Amino acid sequence: MRDRLFFPLAFILASSFILMALQPFVQRVPSGPVSGGGRNAEDVTVKDAELYRFQPGNFDSIKVIPASDKGPAVLRITRQATEDYEDPRSGPHLILAEDIEFAMEHRTIQIDVEAKAAGEFAASQFEINYFAKSEGETGWKPFNLTLEFQTFTVTFETPSRGETLGYDYIGIRPVAPDKSRTMEVSSVRVHTLTGKKSP
Repeated sequence: MRDRLFFPLAFILASSFILMALQPFVQRVPSGPVSGGGRNAEDVTVKDAELYRFQPGNFDSIKVIPASDKGPAVLRITRQATEDYEDPRSGPHLILAEDIEFAMEHRTIQIDVEAKAAGEFAASQFEINYFAKSEGETGWKPFNLTLEFQTFTVTFETPSRGETLGYDYIGIRPVAPDKSRTMEVSSVRVHTLTGKKSP
């Protein structure tokens, strides 16, 4: 094959492989830690496409149901009765980036979770845990669910972050006394209630 034919064909072929790999026309969903990123880091709400930022932990237990004419996007969480853990990072959770950790440290904050029971084995209860560090967490706080979305609230006195920045975490899980239980979350809001306390 002559060079003047070979090189243009090779270029077209290489370009097509690059386009296929990059998928420029595919809509990408948010992922990774939740950041203030151009908004107020002292009042952050995760909803709609940002629900894709939820991490499953050690279990394959979460699914984002996209928005439709029936309602907004929701995160569906299913927990098996055998999934027993205390560390919120082991189950479904949000990771809060360093800028939010810095904004929330050493003050009273509030976590608002809009949730409901869902599915064939609908959960009657669920729990929330805000985890700043091993000695600074809310522990699992239980709430009763209904078949309609309601807002559930936890307040927490966050510890000082210490010498280094890190991540904070918000764990959410349905209570599963037997078999499995399912719930849905439409939004999670974390915001400050007070100014930072003096050291």
